[in-house]
Amino acid sequence: MTNEIYIDYLPGLIRAARLVNEKIEDFLVLRDDKPQVAGNQYIGRIAGIDKGLGAAFVDIGLGQSGFLPLQNIPKSLGGHNVSEGTYLCVEVVREAFDGKGVRLKALVKENIPNKIHVVKSFDRLGAWLQRQKGHIDLIEVTDAALAGQVKKSLDALSVEGSILKHSAKRPDLFEVVGIEEQIELLLQTEILLPSGGNLLLEQGRTLTAIDVNKGAMQHNGGVEMLHYHLNLEAAAEIARQLRLRNIAGRVIIDFPYMKLAEYKKKLQAALKACLSNDSVGHKLLPLYMTGLQELTRKRSGLSLQDLLLRPVGIGGLGQEKDPTIVGYEALRRLWSENIRNSHVQASHVQASIAASYMVIQSLKDCAALPYVEEKIGKKITLSVEPEADVSDYAVFE
Repeated sequence: MTNEIYIDYLPGLIRAARLVNEKIEDFLVLRDDKPQVAGNQYIGRIAGIDKGLGAAFVDIGLGQSGFLPLQNIPKSLGGHNVSEGTYLCVEVVREAFDGKGVRLKALVKENIPNKIHVVKSFDRLGAWLQRQKGHIDLIEVTDAALAGQVKKSLDALSVEGSILKHSAKRPDLFEVVGIEEQIELLLQTEILLPSGGNLLLEQGRTLTAIDVNKGAMQHNGGVEMLHYHLNLEAAAEIARQLRLRNIAGRVIIDFPYMKLAEYKKKLQAALKACLSNDSVGHKLLPLYMTGLQELTRKRSGLSLQDLLLRPVGIGGLGQEKDPTIVGYEALRRLWSENIRNSHVQASHVQASIAASYMVIQSLKDCAALPYVEEKIGKKITLSVEPEADVSDYAVFE
């Protein structure tokens, strides 16, 4: 069994994936323009107190005040009697979502200055590396500075035997090892199962619905046995999808109906076992007689949908690729073309990207643009294609 980690870097975006036997089993996306602050510690100022809610609203410099329950403020800091204008040390325990600010907890700290600032930033990549299980055969990183940071994390974790490899000219690393294709599948609503069945996963703002279908699956043991094996296979894949997509909140699964109580118990046990591999907390409710399964998963950072897609259409019910993510794709493609054509290129040949207005605007403000220009040794011309969709772009090198 192979257990490998690949980390792709461009300024403003880090992507890390763990492959087990070439199949993605854990995935991390860090975007500077969509910062995740859970775990960070701040000196904040109480901007307001709502006795009815039993909470203080604390300004920690994020633009929107954080929510701090009064009952979570130690008595030594004032407890329920804390007053507006007070400075205190807080830690973010939950990200902002759906228009609500971050949730905070108060920390006891002496000599607090009257200035809002970051006290400690949580190392998300280091924490992600720490939670990886088993011996890691290979860690391949596309940036030298980030490779040094990874090495420090591994040394701190006393991880031995892993091969740390820096690949300086591999902007297409994720494509070569098959990760890009698997990421695309994680953004689809239909998930194919090896047996011929499939899942339909609809991720909404208030809940996620998953429908299990038999598709082309067949079984000689009859309908009951077919549904049993399909549901077991689906349970493993559902747990994996929830983890990789980082889906939070209420989840409703519609399993094909099974008559036998024994099969229902085994299905619940199997789903519980699969969910136990998840580092994020969850609560599994009893299976309904109709085959509906309900569970909740704790909110832990942004979902993959929040990080890679953007809402479109009436009420934001549709999804399309985020223009910034498309811009990063275009830069990687241009850099890869430059490397492939380097033996026949002349220095006067122009490098350019043509894409939609939103993608071009995102590139103009992107720190990765000068980074790639330095790598290929020339300026990149950006041009707007008025008729192009957000996901469409062309590179010329």
